Parts: sequence; structure tokens; C-alpha cells
Amino acid sequence: DKADIDPVLFSDADIAGCLTTTKSTNGAFKTLLGPDTRFPLSAISQKQTCVSHSTTESETVAADTALRNEGLPSLDLWDAVFDRSCVLKLMEDNEAMIKIMKAKQSSIMRHLKSTQRIDLAFMIERFQVDPTLTLQYCNTEDQAADIFTKRFTDPWKWLQLMYLINVVDTKLFWKCGDLPTYLFKVGAIPYRHMALVGPLVTTPCGDMGSRLP
Repeated sequence: DKADIDPVLFSDADIAGCLTTTKSTNGAFKTLLGPDTRFPLSAISQKQTCVSHSTTESETVAADTALRNEGLPSLDLWDAVFDRSCVLKLMEDNEAMIKIMKAKQSSIMRHLKSTQRIDLAFMIERFQVDPTLTLQYCNTEDQAADIFTKRFTDPWKWLQLMYLINVVDTKLFWKCGDLPTYLFKVGAIPYRHMALVGPLVTTPCGDMGSRLP
């Protein structure tokens, strides 16, 4: 039912990921999400234009970039498609950043230069006055935008993140009921380690292990 489907935007950052400039990397992933739906729409992987002094700073810049470039411009489209006022969910795994948005200010971030200060003010303003936006916490293991922020050398972690953005082996996917079984089938984990993956088979919007992509 399209009444149960909403646009969801995942946002993440890799602090000081560039070894040359120490600038962080933005990651964003936009999807349509519902009880039986997870349809990928677009993504961002982009170096930030300013240096951040903390993870909270870099996460704020990343969320601002995701919201301005991928989230807000698409809301009118989804209102027309679903014939209702849609609410965009921004999924964030940095609790400090979420607390700042709710508190409307941050004394520990008074040092911010112009670019980051504008990002912070914009984010706080939007979440305080715009009823079509909501900010939700998600577990780091469920952060679908993480794959767009850095490189990965662990094949199991890489396949887990690919699973979160619905880039899967379709023949195996439909035969597997959950993430551990899928990772085992593609050879990412041995059978004896399947139980260790169990707690990760959730997303911020419900268990997607046996859902449609």
C-alpha cells in the first residue's frame, strides 16, 4: 500500500578521510521505504569543502548536504506521486548531532567558521519549523550511507552494506530469509559464524531480512 511508503534519507560522514587535506567525506542514500518496500533512488559520495574538528561537525555538514541536495528538492514530487503530504525521515547515527538539533544550539561548536555555522543554523531551523521533516537515530550497523564515505577491506562488511542499499545477488536473495543466510550463501562468512551476525539483521525502520528489496 503506497500509504505506508515514505521517502527516507540516510546521512553519514567519514571524519578526516582524506589523508592529503584531512577533509571529511559526505555520504547519503535516498530510498523509498515501507513494510514491504525498499526502493533505492539516489546517493552521494563527496568530499567536504571544509575541515571538521569532530565527528559531530562532519556529520552536520553531511546531513546538510544530503538534505539540501537529495531530500528537500524531492518532497514535492513524492507529495504528487502518493497524493498526500509525505514526511521525509533523515536517518542519523550520531547521537550528539541529534541532541544539538533538538537543543537548537551548541556551546561546544561556537568555534565554527562561516560555512559550518551556516550548515548548523540551517539544519536546526529546518527541523524546528518544517513538519515534513523528521530526524531519527539509527544504529551504525544499519547506516546505509556508510558505504559511500570510505573504502572497505572486510568482504563481510562490504556485502552487509551492499545488502542495505539493495545491491544483491537476486538469485540468492530470493532464496534467503535473512542477512546471515545471504552472507553465508555468497561465501562471506562460514556457517559457524552465522549466529554472530544475527543482531545486525535489522534496519531503523524494521526487520528487512525477509522483505522485498
